Amino acid sequence: MRKTVLFLSLALMSGMSATARSLSPAEALGRVTNQPALRSSRASAQTPVMTVGTADAPSLYVFNRPEGGWMIVAADDVAAPVIGYSDSGAIDPANLPENMKGWLDNCSRQILAASADGAGPYLASETPDREEIAPMVKTTWDQGAPYNKLCPKVSGRATYTGCVATAMAQVMKYFNWPAQAGANANFSYKWRGGPADTPTLSADFSNFSFDWNNMLDSYFTAYNSAQSDAVANLMKACGYSVEMGYSPVASAAFNEVVGRALVTYFDYDGGLHNEPRELYSSARWEQMVYDNLRDCGPMVYWGSGSVAHCFVCDGYRPDGYFHFNWGWSGNSNGYFLLDALNPSFVGTGGGTGGYNNAQGALFGAKPSDGLRPEPVYTFTCSSFSDLKVQGTYLTIQGIFKNRSPYKVNGNAVYMIYSEDGSKHVATVDDFFTPSSFTDFGPELDQVTLMGSISNSVLGEGTYRIYPGIRVDGKEYVFRTPVSEADYIIYTRTKTGTNQYQNTATVPSVGEKVIENLSTNGDLFVSSQFKVSGTARFTGEAETSLYLLAALLDDEGKVLVTAEGANITFTPEGEPFEFISSWFRTTVKPGDYTFALVYMDDITYEYRIVASCKTTVSPYVYGEYKINSFEVDNPAAVDPAAVHMTATVSGLGGIAQDKLYFEIKDAAGNTVTRLMKDLYVSAGNTVTLNATLSIPDAVAGEAYTANVCYERYSFPGGMKPVYDLPDVPITIGDTSGIPGIGADVNAKVEYFNLRGLRVDAADLVPGIYIRRQGSKVSKVIVK
Repeated sequence: MRKTVLFLSLALMSGMSATARSLSPAEALGRVTNQPALRSSRASAQTPVMTVGTADAPSLYVFNRPEGGWMIVAADDVAAPVIGYSDSGAIDPANLPENMKGWLDNCSRQILAASADGAGPYLASETPDREEIAPMVKTTWDQGAPYNKLCPKVSGRATYTGCVATAMAQVMKYFNWPAQAGANANFSYKWRGGPADTPTLSADFSNFSFDWNNMLDSYFTAYNSAQSDAVANLMKACGYSVEMGYSPVASAAFNEVVGRALVTYFDYDGGLHNEPRELYSSARWEQMVYDNLRDCGPMVYWGSGSVAHCFVCDGYRPDGYFHFNWGWSGNSNGYFLLDALNPSFVGTGGGTGGYNNAQGALFGAKPSDGLRPEPVYTFTCSSFSDLKVQGTYLTIQGIFKNRSPYKVNGNAVYMIYSEDGSKHVATVDDFFTPSSFTDFGPELDQVTLMGSISNSVLGEGTYRIYPGIRVDGKEYVFRTPVSEADYIIYTRTKTGTNQYQNTATVPSVGEKVIENLSTNGDLFVSSQFKVSGTARFTGEAETSLYLLAALLDDEGKVLVTAEGANITFTPEGEPFEFISSWFRTTVKPGDYTFALVYMDDITYEYRIVASCKTTVSPYVYGEYKINSFEVDNPAAVDPAAVHMTATVSGLGGIAQDKLYFEIKDAAGNTVTRLMKDLYVSAGNTVTLNATLSIPDAVAGEAYTANVCYERYSFPGGMKPVYDLPDVPITIGDTSGIPGIGADVNAKVEYFNLRGLRVDAADLVPGIYIRRQGSKVSKVIVK
């Protein structure tokens, strides 16, 4: 069977210590190490039949393989080693089809541009291959009517169910479990911090039975009283079980108590447990979430931005995107990167959106199998912010939390190990603060640990001390984020008979550094702005931190803050870019220092990570001009990959809009369209790229292409506006490429670069392989 694969993958690795370079043909072939089908050709095809680029700056080498087939490899290590290959046929440079010429030229331009920009060498993605998990939760529930039908009223007004209850209820509906809640006739609570007339709520959970069959997936249209009662009863049970603080504005509960309620009242597996994302690298966290979806089912997930929100993660696509159900009647449900949980529509209690800070999830939630596994506990501390040594007493300050679903009773301990951490020396529990942990759950924090290490316990030497807690005779360490040490270096020096001088320090495992911080031009009052830079961690781990955008005064103190983003820091340096809304208070025009900051958990003071100079200008209406629009190889386009480019200049303020790349047939009917977001500031020019495919195209057919924006027109509503003339394009003869046939009646399939099939209806920006019958081609989705 003939096989042809064409693709292009460039890696712009800003911040790397090495830079990309041109390669000889032998060096280029030497990089082909991960394609088993190609290895046999490496030693026998040292002379390329064609070089694309120039003698001084080659971009591509084309080889014909002695055993049949051909191979295109990158002549610069800025790109992936293999650009395309076929296991049959040969390439004749003198008779190259026009669309193949156009594709090679496009690849060459991208490689040369990346190299000229100083991009680093290509690094292959380490994202593991994972099978698709289709969205599991079919419900599109919300927090208002009819879901809140049985929620208590506060100050005479109806209240919302709360996002925690809605997320929890949708997961329970997926399992249709249990039929009957457990008994607890004496359950009652009153929400702390509510208005004076907040009612005391009580429930006998033995009275809750669940009519799963009468619960609809959607209540957007008609429903009867039995159907509304069924879902409202479930919502009430969920809300009461987590001690929901009901409000007519936004009801609230602790995300991390959902697991406790599921086990205590609803007969779910006792091995479920909470995990905060901050304890893991991004790759490890992704794998944990995927494994839970595959092995257990949908999961309750949470994060925060301007406010906290609880929702459901229930699916996965092989391109690394996870499916989320936000609990807003289906609005914004879709696929998101775990680093970019930014729903376009925000519903009840959603704040301004963006839930990339303080992420966590409930793992292992599933109906009980009748066994009672040992509880899984997670105890954490964000960092050890302050240490004090007074005689034998060691005081450690930090936010010590129980992130587990369960409340515990226990005692603080210091677990002491040898200097290299290899040998356990002693454990002390002689603590002044706290004397004990009582009902220590997610609702409570402990700020200070103060324990005594007597002279009889430790002799002279250097030790590691791990703060921890003893529960039911078992000791647990307070775990810290991957960017922080979870132990203290404790040194005891003998100064006399039974006398010692004691010191304690927190070791550094690395620093978070942001390089090349930029606001991408002036800021304009009341306008959004773009922030970019490169985030590097000087240690060996990958870590992340939610940073706020801020302006500083002349003394370097924070004046105002705006929305930020969850920034990933890697040892190599991770480029980032985000758009923030305007600052929360009034800002006058002038020169400022812009900074990315975070708030210290203990002192509640802002800590500055990086800063740069910027200018705030008076508000100017954002204006722009579309300068140019081009189509690659318009006389013979590949219908599977019509590549277009538009350049846009900012004329005033910050211009944000949506541009639409279009292709129309000879009758003027739009056959395909792709929207791209535009952001350009005054005095700057940006380039937007788009790649569209034309369905059922036939060689020789004529079309036109253009780019437009939309404006409201009365009557008729939104209408397209074209600033530039149409560009005529003609379909080329794709059957001229070796190994690529024209089979327009066959089913169209898309694959990512790892060869895994992806849904054509939900392609995210990236590079894909398009297959239609025997025809295989590259598609770049921008």
